[in-house]
Amino acid sequence: MSCFISDYGITGPNTVALEDSIMQKDQLVTAGSKMLEDFISPFNATVANRLVDNQYLIAGKTTMDEFGIPSINTEQNEIPGAVRAVADGVTGYALCNDVFGRYRRQAAENGCCYIHPTYGTVSRFGLIPMVSSMDQIGVVCKKLSEGFTLLSHIAGKDPKDGAMFPEEHYSYASAVQDIRVGIPGSVIQKADSSDRKAIESFTAKFQTVDMTLEYFDIYKQVMYILSCAEVSNNINRYDGIKFGYRTPSFKGINDLYVKTRSEGFGIDAKLTAIMGAMVLSKDQYVPYYEKAMKVRRLIIESLVFDAYDVIVLPCKISEDPYENLSLYALPTLAGLPSVSFTVNGCGIQLIANVKREDLLLSAWEVCKA
Repeated sequence: MSCFISDYGITGPNTVALEDSIMQKDQLVTAGSKMLEDFISPFNATVANRLVDNQYLIAGKTTMDEFGIPSINTEQNEIPGAVRAVADGVTGYALCNDVFGRYRRQAAENGCCYIHPTYGTVSRFGLIPMVSSMDQIGVVCKKLSEGFTLLSHIAGKDPKDGAMFPEEHYSYASAVQDIRVGIPGSVIQKADSSDRKAIESFTAKFQTVDMTLEYFDIYKQVMYILSCAEVSNNINRYDGIKFGYRTPSFKGINDLYVKTRSEGFGIDAKLTAIMGAMVLSKDQYVPYYEKAMKVRRLIIESLVFDAYDVIVLPCKISEDPYENLSLYALPTLAGLPSVSFTVNGCGIQLIANVKREDLLLSAWEVCKA
């Protein structure tokens, strides 16, 4: 099965695949959904323009789960299209939006690296929104050093995205300093022995600091509540009126809405929309959504990068995707940069403070030296 929904027949090390949620003018963009099965993008995403401006070639659009929502019917070990394109050497890089961590894990487990930039450093203009407060275009690559070079070309302020930092450009050079690695022991102990040994092998090259991730046991709940709410809001626009799929037979406006959304959305999008509508309802808003927002703030405030520079985590602690969600929630909830890569055949993650991607690159270079 091809990793592309649109393959432009362009290969080579300077090529970039775009996940099917990133718009490219006059090309099909479906976000993996029947709702957009015939939708042709009227403009380029900012990242697409910046790739072309910097002499990168766009190789095609890769497959994805519907709107990036993790599928209950898809085998979680199946390699996503963006990762497969790079792992198989079809393209040099891929851009995608990894909110729930599937790309981070699969990249590291298949000999690739994933860069999740600081929220607000890469424009989301032209990215079909899923979880707006967590959406961030990231990079799949073979080497982090090369991935950060590409990232330096696509990052920087864009007036079309109102949630961005003011810097016009970013240069992701290595930090010349000793790096202190924070080790959340209670989390790492949840991983299997091979993953723990990989982390031990990595941390042996650094000064280490024992630390605790407060609220880790409820990361996944907070993530699930807030993401469902935002997905539910974002997919409300797909109603069969202005664009996208429209049911061929209906009687009246209500019938049009119901049939279009029933036929156009898959089971995962429907379940997420229902859950999101519930937590945003009048009776459930305060005990669920508002409380989750307060805990999100506590999670952000609990991270104090003073005794340590980066945090190390495994890429997997369970075969249950819901349990693993806690591992990927921190960068997306707090808007922090992270990378994932392979050590001794196992995937590990590093997380740094806002706009400290230089530390992540430096730590990877020490590890690979």
